[in-house]
Parts: sequence; C-alpha cells; structure tokens
Amino acid sequence: MTAGYDEKSAIDQAEVVRAVRERVIRARSVLAEASDAHDTNALPPALDELEDALHEAREYGVSVPPAGEA
Repeated sequence: MTAGYDEKSAIDQAEVVRAVRERVIRARSVLAEASDAHDTNALPPALDELEDALHEAREYGVSVPPAGEA
C-alpha cells in the first residue's frame, strides 16, 4: 500500500516541478514581450508574475534554468 502512495507522491512532485518551471518560463516570456513592446502598462504585472513564480520555485525547492536556457 505504501509503495503506491510513494509512487503517487513522486508523480505529484514531478508535476509540481513541471508546473513551476513552466510558470517561470511563461512569466519570463510575458515580461520579455512587454519589455520589447515598451508596454509600460504590461511591465509591472509581468514583473510581479515573474517574481511570484520565482518565489514559488524557491519555496518548493525547484531549480529553474537560467533565462534563455529554457
């Protein structure tokens, strides 16, 4: 019974890692697009989302690739 639980736990953890990394990559992309477009209205929320995503990664101990290496 515990083997099934451990397997599910490992799958859940892998899903968290994937989701957090995708969130960071997506946030970086949105921030880059706002910056490239010089969109002063889109920059603050894009930066907030990136900061939140990176905070989540640190909170869960998820390593994320450096910007540009995703």
